[in-house]
Amino acid sequence: MKNLFRLNIFIITILFVISCNEQLNQVPTVAPSSETFYSSEEELILAINGVYNQTLWFEVTPWNLPAPLRFETGTDLSFERMGLGMKSVTAGNSDSQTGIFSDTWNHLYRSISQANGLLQNMSRAEDVVSEDLFERIQAEARFLRAFSYHYLTELYGDVPLLVEVPTIEEAQIARTPKQDVVDQIYEDLDYAAQVLPTDWPEAEKGRITKGAALALKARVALYNENWSLAVQSTQAVMDLGKYELYQNYEDQFQYQGEHSSGVILDTDYEKSVHATSYARFFGSRNITGWSTVVPSQFAVDSYEAIDGKPIDESSVYDPGNPFQNRDPRLDASIVRAGGVWDDFIFQDHPDSVETWRVNSAGERVEKVSNQDATNPFSTFTGYLWRKYYSPIDRNDLASSSLNFIYIRYAEVLLTYAEAMIEMGEIDQSVLNAINLVRARAYGVELTQGSMYPEITTTNPTELREIIRRERKVEFAGEGLRLFDIKRWGIADEVVNGTLIGRPLGDYSSIPKAPEIDENGSPMYSGMENLFRNVEERVFTEKDWFWAIPQSELDLNDKITQNVGY
Repeated sequence: MKNLFRLNIFIITILFVISCNEQLNQVPTVAPSSETFYSSEEELILAINGVYNQTLWFEVTPWNLPAPLRFETGTDLSFERMGLGMKSVTAGNSDSQTGIFSDTWNHLYRSISQANGLLQNMSRAEDVVSEDLFERIQAEARFLRAFSYHYLTELYGDVPLLVEVPTIEEAQIARTPKQDVVDQIYEDLDYAAQVLPTDWPEAEKGRITKGAALALKARVALYNENWSLAVQSTQAVMDLGKYELYQNYEDQFQYQGEHSSGVILDTDYEKSVHATSYARFFGSRNITGWSTVVPSQFAVDSYEAIDGKPIDESSVYDPGNPFQNRDPRLDASIVRAGGVWDDFIFQDHPDSVETWRVNSAGERVEKVSNQDATNPFSTFTGYLWRKYYSPIDRNDLASSSLNFIYIRYAEVLLTYAEAMIEMGEIDQSVLNAINLVRARAYGVELTQGSMYPEITTTNPTELREIIRRERKVEFAGEGLRLFDIKRWGIADEVVNGTLIGRPLGDYSSIPKAPEIDENGSPMYSGMENLFRNVEERVFTEKDWFWAIPQSELDLNDKITQNVGY
């Protein structure tokens, strides 16, 4: 669908321009440039493409990076060095004027407003377009509206529910109970799943499919503890027979993984129209990247050993050689000392003033100056994210066209397993769903249980811990962690305290593995001073939901604030 984004973005922007304050109660100013717009097939397609652009380019100013990647830095797994929006949140200083709160609110309500404008006015073209096209565009718009409301309800709780563009007189709108908004999300997704195809022609790849509608419904149901609906929706995705796990985990987040069998919903970037800045924010200093968004030691130590046990229980884990005998997803997701990154050996220890450049075969070619050790703004944690960085983008760090994935088939499998566990209906299908994900990590088939750490227990307490650890490492750095730790009620336990990075000295200085608690979180009792203390984190009662923006409160007398702000 990258050609979708080659449309005249200027025209799309003009058609959907909103008032300068961009607040919810000023939605009536969102209007097409003419009362006759939405009257032809061309105009309907232009309009729905505009809703796609606004919604799936889910970025929060000023940084050109998908918002879920920034949300991840508010968790135990990731850190941001610059002010990308989450630092005041993790420091405990957020309030109703925190920028990421208002920017996210405004972005999502702009998306909803565009979808509602189209849905409310597209009847003008009903007599001049085919019934199939009319219903298809309606279904796409309803999915995109549901997508935005999904994020709003998870971030803010109760939010105003709008399914039409209100008049000026109707602009004072109270918050709608979260469950009522969720019910509307289900209704929109049901319609989308009923109408949309399971696949699109090559030129339209990236448009919403039946599978995307069912998968998003499953996620919403899981997040809202509607276990039976989550199971029903995930089974419907699996029954389509369209998706399977992409066999190379690392490549799933590279150009070769775009629109692959493991992708259910992603967003297309295009250099000539709208690119993203993964390489700049994730990149090593050796390629003039900023090393801004980086993983923590908590993330590194959350990956199991190859025997399938947490590192504090494993007999094959060596704290002096912590990257040996580990889940392959660790090196596929995170760049650590001694690992190859782009065409360098990554080294961040201050004494490593030089490092090796390597060729495509990984052979050492020459020693070069090592900015990852000498630059004062190199990674603060001692690690880099490998996901979403492609060497293809090295010479244009601010302009990547690598797709961002919102929903993968692995999420469907783990959602099914978690919901079944919570329902107390543990059978072989639950174990198979988890083991498919684990087997893929090792590059083998489900039936090759001796070649990966196969899960065999049916104990619900053990399985609950396993599924939470599995989600943590399978989706590390992808933007799901914030919502997981909140819905599990453990955010205050895993976020509060000191975020740590790699050891201050050699790994051989670490005497033992950290204790992995029931939340799957590493605990470093007695060893805290052996690691980089990166940042103090605070999570208080108010942080379960974000603040309603102050600008919205000032303009809307009926809206109320969340507790603690």
